Amino acid sequence: MNKQQAKGYLLEIVLSKLIEVNGYEVITEWNIPYEPELPPEEQEIRNQSNGLNIKGRGGYHQFDTLGTFKITPPFVYPLRLFMEAKCYSKNYKIGIDRVRMGVGLLSDINSNYSTVNMSSNLLSISRYHYHYAIFSTSGFSEPAQRFALAHKIYLVDLSGEEYKPIINLVNQTIYVLFNRKKSIPKEEFNEFKSWFNQIIREERFDSGVYNAKLNNIVLILKENIKDKYLYLATTNSSYLIPLLTDQLFNRILKNNPHQKIAIKWDRKKNNKWFIIPEDNVDIRIGFILPKLLDIYWKSKLNLEESSFRIKKELIKKMSFIAYLDNKNPTLCTLTFDRQFTEMISL
Repeated sequence: MNKQQAKGYLLEIVLSKLIEVNGYEVITEWNIPYEPELPPEEQEIRNQSNGLNIKGRGGYHQFDTLGTFKITPPFVYPLRLFMEAKCYSKNYKIGIDRVRMGVGLLSDINSNYSTVNMSSNLLSISRYHYHYAIFSTSGFSEPAQRFALAHKIYLVDLSGEEYKPIINLVNQTIYVLFNRKKSIPKEEFNEFKSWFNQIIREERFDSGVYNAKLNNIVLILKENIKDKYLYLATTNSSYLIPLLTDQLFNRILKNNPHQKIAIKWDRKKNNKWFIIPEDNVDIRIGFILPKLLDIYWKSKLNLEESSFRIKKELIKKMSFIAYLDNKNPTLCTLTFDRQFTEMISL
């Protein structure tokens, strides 16, 4: 197991915790869905020697992070999402090859269903529609983004400053765990990953398993993401905007889940945008514009007018389902207001 792979695995665990607010429930070896109508060898998800596997049309596929969303919108099957996280240096963009792997996986799994000669008992088994998201700390190449857009693979850019504290702690964790080695045995890492997952998810509290320095870093990371939320906001375009927020914004949404917002871009920081909710103008929620939109925006002579068009036509309304009280889903909307935006300065 090399360091880059290990960083990605730990980051996936942290991210899956942060997006729980969206109603995302991770499937683990302890909560594998079991269908009584199917024999063990035909279960959709199985725990095998290489970890959890899911059945596709052509075979079983090993996965690390897969979760089910609690709520299902009309006219679609219940949703499941594969998560993949890549944690590289800022100069390494994730390429089209990673997106192709996601496309192939979804094609095989989503086509694994035929009702011909299926008994009524088998027809009663839950059917899911699978999606794929890649999270990257260093962004994505333009070909990767174009290919992902064509095949409905979601790319989430985590290269913004708001994610740096989390990423730095993941890097520190791996640095101490590897103890100057280039790689460690996979079995050793998997044992640590299981412990790390339980600590981050607060399923385990006996943190004194590893040396004091490593324990301390993991506990700091756990504390860092406490009361933080990563909302996955859809827009009136084909792009998804991740919004990393805290408990204060969560309380604002509880009081009023439909916020008017200002959207500002920072002239001093190339692709840095901010959301300011009307109910608390001291809050700044940073995000990075998807690269293809960023290229379009900067191709215009008048950046002010171009940025207004982006806000008005492509990201005018951001919507997401949030479990603000950890029990019930709430539809939240953040709607761009030009007049309010003109009143706000960064």
